Amino acid sequence: MQFYTKSDPKIIFLIGPGGVGKSTTGEILSKLIGYDFIDLDEQFCEKYGIIGKFIKDRGYSEYCFKNSELFYDILECIAGNSVFALSSGFLVHEGFSFLISGHKKSIRKIGKSILLLPSESMEESCDIVVKRQLNRGFGLDAKKEKEKFLKRFPRYKKLGDIKIFSHESPEIIAEEMKNKLSQQS
Repeated sequence: MQFYTKSDPKIIFLIGPGGVGKSTTGEILSKLIGYDFIDLDEQFCEKYGIIGKFIKDRGYSEYCFKNSELFYDILECIAGNSVFALSSGFLVHEGFSFLISGHKKSIRKIGKSILLLPSESMEESCDIVVKRQLNRGFGLDAKKEKEKFLKRFPRYKKLGDIKIFSHESPEIIAEEMKNKLSQQS
């Protein structure tokens, strides 16, 4: 299924915090609409190693810069229509407004963005996301994850050409994304 004309963007960027299902629903959406799927976190891990270890060894600032550099390297290589799942903090890193500004401009220029959050309610979203993040086995601290989520939630809510607020199954969310994309074409 083709959503865009030749002059329109060819990339659908999935944005939101970790644990909202960007990777899972992104893969499903890409199959539904016949697009390639790219996961920035997966690409980072292939090139640099596990993200948590990279941050521990080299610092969060170095991670942000390397992740940004990788993003632009990937954009240069994309040959076809793609669903591109971005890292959780990619558009909301604290203290990196110059990186975020460039990221937002690039995304607006070449694609459409879809924000994924479990709910419009900050408290409900926080409960769902923190629980999912803790269950992923990354050894995360519940208090820190909650603080990070609550600080970033208002910024996330302002993002996205399309906004999906749902904690339904990934298949249902992917179908909703597909429907909203087709309504905008």
